[in-house]
Amino acid sequence: MHPMPQRQKLSPELAPHPCSSCQFGAASIWQPVADEQRNVLARSFVRRSLTPDDTLFAQGAPNDAVYCLSKGLIALRGYRPDGGSALLRLVYPGDILGFRSFLMEDVHQTDATALVPSRVCLVARRDARNIVSGSPQTLGRIARRCAEELARTRDWQRASVKTNNHKRLAQLILELVKGLAPDAEGPLRLRLPLSRQDMAAALGVEPETVSRLIRRLRDDGVLRISGRWVDVGSLDQLGKICRGHEEFQAASTL
Repeated sequence: MHPMPQRQKLSPELAPHPCSSCQFGAASIWQPVADEQRNVLARSFVRRSLTPDDTLFAQGAPNDAVYCLSKGLIALRGYRPDGGSALLRLVYPGDILGFRSFLMEDVHQTDATALVPSRVCLVARRDARNIVSGSPQTLGRIARRCAEELARTRDWQRASVKTNNHKRLAQLILELVKGLAPDAEGPLRLRLPLSRQDMAAALGVEPETVSRLIRRLRDDGVLRISGRWVDVGSLDQLGKICRGHEEFQAASTL
């Protein structure tokens, strides 16, 4: 009798990696992920669209996912017991959200609200934990994002002491412009998603100070602001103010 041929075990078909087509895929915390975890990731991966003022998660709410912003702009705000609030950070495309409450197994410490039409990709908490437990590299990438955010916060705090408010407002507006129109090079007009109160909170100054700083940027010939609309004449010159007012004056001819 001829021996029965042994049946080969077929490997389960791997789902395409959900981050593979994203412009931020190479830096994704889920990239790479072990083959045995990829189907879990693909099954749990959800893309969600947000309109302006939509809340992604609320302060005090339990963590239910890890999020990545793939498009748009999100504000993180903290609320005080007296009902007041402060803008704590802006989240730009490629940034992740919800990872601190995910790692600490705690509630969210901030509100996350869309400022412009936005899109987030999310992985549900339970599946994210399964992936992290089976992929120490993924946990390491999340930890690195935590360290990067702490460093960014530290740099911003140092700038608040060492850098004048004129430069800091120019930097904030430049970041907003680049976040909303990343391919812009020449003059442009766009609607700022932040109120003057929000900009004041971000800079740690009074709204009246922001108004004076805006007038100074206008007098510099860099930009004009009317309400929420801003006309930026030159991103390069706005950048020069951020790098140093003296350099801007020497080169001056958003």
